[in-house]
Amino acid sequence: MTTDAAERLDETKTAVEVVSHLDCGRYASHDPYPAWSECKPFEPMLRAVLLGELTDASDAAVHRTLESDPEVARALGFDPADVPDQSTLSRARGHRFSEIEETIQVSSRQIRALGARRGCSFVGTDQSSGISDRQSASGSRQAPPKRTINRLIRGKTREVLDELTTVVFPAFDFDRSDEAIYDDEELLLLESLLGVTGTAANGGAETYGDYVNPDPEIDEPFFRDGPTGETLLEAIKDLEIEEITEMVNRGAARVLTRAKPTIEFEQPAMLAIDMTYIAYYGEREELVRVQGAPEDKSYDWCHKVATASIVGENVLFTVAMLPIGNADDHDPDAYAGEERSYRVGGVVRRLVDIVEERANLRIRRVFADREFHAADVVAALEERDLFYVIPAARDNRIKRFIARMDEDTEGNKQVTVTEEYTFFASF
Repeated sequence: MTTDAAERLDETKTAVEVVSHLDCGRYASHDPYPAWSECKPFEPMLRAVLLGELTDASDAAVHRTLESDPEVARALGFDPADVPDQSTLSRARGHRFSEIEETIQVSSRQIRALGARRGCSFVGTDQSSGISDRQSASGSRQAPPKRTINRLIRGKTREVLDELTTVVFPAFDFDRSDEAIYDDEELLLLESLLGVTGTAANGGAETYGDYVNPDPEIDEPFFRDGPTGETLLEAIKDLEIEEITEMVNRGAARVLTRAKPTIEFEQPAMLAIDMTYIAYYGEREELVRVQGAPEDKSYDWCHKVATASIVGENVLFTVAMLPIGNADDHDPDAYAGEERSYRVGGVVRRLVDIVEERANLRIRRVFADREFHAADVVAALEERDLFYVIPAARDNRIKRFIARMDEDTEGNKQVTVTEEYTFFASF
């Protein structure tokens, strides 16, 4: 049925048009009633049940629509003067279609998901109004209800988690004690699920515990749910930042290897290097990685992370990350200028090495933001024969110089550009 529906699904089709296109006759062999019986015909009844499933409508709402709209009744295969009532539809769900109940549910779920991706109007029909509102039959567009959106998100979340278990999780390695009572995969599933849904540890562990461990053994400590929020926090706290970085970069390399055949980007690749700020609002005691946030941010303290991403037309794929802070290794005496907790040249060298060695990716060109406008960065890129584009850092001295200049008769500063200079390697 999903294959039949896929031939018709687009944003102009209504649920009635999609259902009427389905070949329901292939399931007639599962009809417990003989063809000569006085019951309603099999195929129209199956289409009516499917219509209710696709539009989240009750049997009563389906009956009202069939009774009030002869065109809908005919489209499904009924005689407009002899449509099924609510009880007939309900009995059909529980008895007549019991053998194909799973087929109906799976097909409906797949058709709804496909319809949501293609912008079909019936996926946005609100259950409270039912399909008797005629809006679904007329094909008018409505915003999808929250339940429909959540259903699609849950389905996609499960797909993401299933892929994580085969691609990313093997790159993660927790140093667990012999008395640990949780599995690595169980812990990582819950941690990933909380990350995908943007949920905090304690409340999220309680909410999603049974989602992570749906079929537990009764005699296991976590037989009611998965690991607790405290278990998650303790597991992460036991890791050093270097261990986390190593696992993340191993995982990113595995994802890139799996994605290369399907992601279209230039090879050799273009790489964007950025600084990312993550707000921090907790206590700062003993947290050497927490540092002051830039003045234009709404928070005072933050974590700072450098990332390297493949960029191209409609492509942004992060392949390496590097936390920035006081624990970074560098020799302050090797650099002139003010004391800093890191050096941008060293950051660029380490990121490029991770991408080329771990991700096995050749780089052609590097884009970086103003924070990387430094001679050491240029030297690092020139050493590797890489093209680069880096905007020059803003210099307030130029503004002050202009402010001191004379004005002409109209009050304009007498400033002209005699020659333009751009900071990038020639192509």
